[in-house]
Amino acid sequence: MTFNIDRFIRTLAWFLVTQVTVVSQAGRSHFVTTELNIRNEMQGLKRPEIVYHCQAINNGLEYGWRRAKKPPLGHTFHVLLEGGQKLEEEIHRCHFRSVLGKADVDIHMTAIDAEICNYKRAWIMFHGKEWDFKERYPRLIPRTYLEGKWKPWP
Repeated sequence: MTFNIDRFIRTLAWFLVTQVTVVSQAGRSHFVTTELNIRNEMQGLKRPEIVYHCQAINNGLEYGWRRAKKPPLGHTFHVLLEGGQKLEEEIHRCHFRSVLGKADVDIHMTAIDAEICNYKRAWIMFHGKEWDFKERYPRLIPRTYLEGKWKPWP
């Protein structure tokens, strides 16, 4: 029986490629997707247009500049979260501009939030205050917005 070095190297190379593929597949076994829905809710203004730009901080994905000219127009971003690191946050930094000024918002999401929903649609609500310009003297009123919904990755 003779030792064939070429055959040994080819067999070893295939073994390493197969092993790396299996480890790679096992490491990415569970994903969750969600929708980040941004809507224009600036009612009662002469120019209710908003312009916004969002980007994912962890993976560097940029969604580009978007414009919502009047309520209730907006845009929906599809976000893919990795479920292996359930507590690792995916941070989306959004910059908003309007006639009333500008704002920077960080949105933190984790994959465990979606798993709590038990494969049913659920909603993420953001609570805040908004200027009410319907009266002579504007005042802050509490508002609740339905911003994102979780759904299981197929």
